Amino acid sequence: MYKLLFFEEVYSDLDKLDQNTLIIVREYFKKYEKNPYKYSQKLYNQGGLNLEGYRKTYIADAKYRIIIKIEENKIKIVQVVAVGERKDLQVYKEADKRLKS
Repeated sequence: MYKLLFFEEVYSDLDKLDQNTLIIVREYFKKYEKNPYKYSQKLYNQGGLNLEGYRKTYIADAKYRIIIKIEENKIKIVQVVAVGERKDLQVYKEADKRLKS
């Protein structure tokens, strides 16, 4: 079982989502607690943003992404970095900015 941790900014990401997308995101959060690898794909250098070591999940017909990092320490953790639109690499840029601060 994995424990989910959220970057503080993720809560404002969630506030921006419409109700249907928010429901889907919450379903993925539950899935991550069981097996985050099954529901995400590796990220690499995305549009000049180095997100290697992080993972993404496509949601809402691939319009949105959830960006996570899985940590396999004594306690298994899924760190939710960002949730947002893929358009113009918005979610990747936001994730990169949060990781640098």
